Amino acid sequence: MALLQVYVWIILAYCVASMAVGFGILDIRNNRFLMSAFATLVRLVEPVLRPIRAILPDMGALDLSPLILLLLIEYGIPYLLRMIFRLIYSSQGL
Repeated sequence: MALLQVYVWIILAYCVASMAVGFGILDIRNNRFLMSAFATLVRLVEPVLRPIRAILPDMGALDLSPLILLLLIEYGIPYLLRMIFRLIYSSQGL
């Protein structure tokens, strides 16, 4: 679960960085460090967001896929793990 919390922070950093780049607060074209840091965030987050974006309807400039991913990580995965453990323990008669 600690690894998932690290990934949550990576998603949040991606959201902040992409908004800063989109609004022109960060200019990554002239700064090699910022460009590589942003590219790393994109490589870590975009492959997971892509399937979520394929399911969500197009809302123009509003991208809710990071929010959906954060909700899945915070609530969906623990729920699935609890259900799996209940199935395992109930099948063993414990």
